[in-house]
Amino acid sequence: HKPNLKGKMGPPPVIPSVPRPVNLDDYKSHASRILPKNAYDYYASGANDQITLSENRAAFERLRIVPRVLRDVSSVDCSTTLLGTARVKYPICVAPTAMQRMAHDDGEKATARACAGSGGGNGEDATLMCLSSWSTTSLEDVMNAAPSGGGPKWFQLYVYKSRDVTLDLVR
Repeated sequence: HKPNLKGKMGPPPVIPSVPRPVNLDDYKSHASRILPKNAYDYYASGANDQITLSENRAAFERLRIVPRVLRDVSSVDCSTTLLGTARVKYPICVAPTAMQRMAHDDGEKATARACAGSGGGNGEDATLMCLSSWSTTSLEDVMNAAPSGGGPKWFQLYVYKSRDVTLDLVR
């Protein structure tokens, strides 16, 4: 046993038998083991020639986080207003993700609860969630899944040539 941060002996560390995923490749590997094949194939692929999927991955690989050491971070405020409608604690949101119930029985409701929980239960501090046009859960059920509505929600709307189809998505 090693001393903990307070200098006291603590219990031996518990080492999980399966390492937790920490990057995209780890999550893909984990998902391939636990999801049904049709669900994994849906989530791991892109439309047509998967050009957008490839470009998105390449764009993220170009990003670099450059740490600035020895800076005073005691009063950092990342809050902002997105598109003039949603006040958020930080400019991060859950993008529209279709067919979430293929991966989990609670699907979008679980995502709404996770977004609400990111702010410690305070709707104003919650992560913004954008519900997909191809959600497997109604907007009303998603709103009711999290306490106090769980913070801001947006809806991805595909506008079709047929106004009736578009109207059905809104309803």
